[in-house]
Amino acid sequence: MTSHQPSATRSVAAGDLTVAYLEAGPASAPPVLCLHGAVQTKSVWRPQIDGLAGDYRMLAPDLRGHGETLGDTTGMSVESLAADAFGFLDALSIERAVLCGVSLGGMVALEMAAQRPARVAAMVLADTPLALSLHGPLRAALEWLGPQRILPAAFALLGQHRTARWGIAGAKKIFGAEWVGADAERHFVEGFSSMPADAVVAAYAAIVAADPAAIRALDIACLVVIGRHETQLVIDHAGEIARRIGRAEIVTVEAGHVSNLDAPQAFNAAVAAFLAALP
Repeated sequence: MTSHQPSATRSVAAGDLTVAYLEAGPASAPPVLCLHGAVQTKSVWRPQIDGLAGDYRMLAPDLRGHGETLGDTTGMSVESLAADAFGFLDALSIERAVLCGVSLGGMVALEMAAQRPARVAAMVLADTPLALSLHGPLRAALEWLGPQRILPAAFALLGQHRTARWGIAGAKKIFGAEWVGADAERHFVEGFSSMPADAVVAAYAAIVAADPAAIRALDIACLVVIGRHETQLVIDHAGEIARRIGRAEIVTVEAGHVSNLDAPQAFNAAVAAFLAALP
């Protein structure tokens, strides 16, 4: 890979937002739009920006309500975040890009591809669920007993920082200690502690309400990256995504739920090989 300038934090007006983002790589290179997960920020993509910006124009925005991108989060959904992402690309005069998303960011990338496939050159989906559940009764229960009921009470009782710590501890008990790596845990706690409380609730409500019905066969090359210590639901959904899209390959790396942070070298190698093979 060729050398590149260090990433710079920039901002651009896009609709009702002023989007903060990291950018690195040649302006003339193929653009790669990196979409982070819930209560994360653009900084989770620094290993990919450092590793891939020699050959690609790497763009990593803060999603609405996250990091330095403030804005109304009322009614936030996967669909509205996809619209925000298209608005961001429009603001930079980018017609077509590779989409690279992790967790919620991968869900947004899938929605973008479903809405406007001609604007998607390829997709990299890391640790991406289609939804928290695809089954009617369980889905209905999750929507009823959702973050809008649980999180405000937890924040009032424990505060956001302690709620984040308890949430991580509980996840490790349920999914295993290796489900979240040290860097991913730090990003999670920092984001959970610093975001506006209503934005945290809105981000998780968007995940609970996500409807994967629009995901269909697409003529788009797709790399699905899964951490070896990921939950069984997300592993199962990786296979479902590959089945639905049709042009997808699955790569497993030694990581947990945020594989781009847990195993950056293996992640970057898989992505670099995938992008280099694109026509």
